[in-house]
Amino acid sequence: MSTPLNQNEGTRVPNQPVLEVEDSNSKNEFSTSFHNLEPSMGQAVLKEVLKLKEWPHFSGEGAYDHIEFISGIDMIKEDFELPDRLVTARSNTLFTKSAHIWYIKLRQAHGHQSWTWWKTQIIKKWANDGWRFKFEIALESSKFNSDKDKSLPWFCQQKYRLTVLYPDMSEFIIHRKILR
Repeated sequence: MSTPLNQNEGTRVPNQPVLEVEDSNSKNEFSTSFHNLEPSMGQAVLKEVLKLKEWPHFSGEGAYDHIEFISGIDMIKEDFELPDRLVTARSNTLFTKSAHIWYIKLRQAHGHQSWTWWKTQIIKKWANDGWRFKFEIALESSKFNSDKDKSLPWFCQQKYRLTVLYPDMSEFIIHRKILR
């Protein structure tokens, strides 16, 4: 996994959460060529994608909300080979609560933008130093208590926190840090 860019300087910063943002060279027209299928089959796939109710939503309120949202959209985009424009056209319904207000203001100010641009804006807004600080505090303050915690969920949560904070850390080191 790569090290994310420092958004102020354009340089790599070690030990920052990574959310890959790649330019998808998106087309402005809707494409219906899914896995080289016949056009009618591509249209059927497109219809199903438009009805898909399992798209992730983004409220901006959960600790991992932005990470799960970006990952979820990227997977749907990849699995269905969706053009950028189709993903961004759904954005108005995918953002909820305070994130929806933020989305509307940015959309009005900047107009239609690519999914890559939106990912960058989400990361700038929600994966900031304050978020990282809260995340580190939660990681450090969470101590396993056999009377109130179940071991597997607690361990998995700590592992996820470490993976998000230090994406380049090996699994061995992650396990060692948790078990200390």
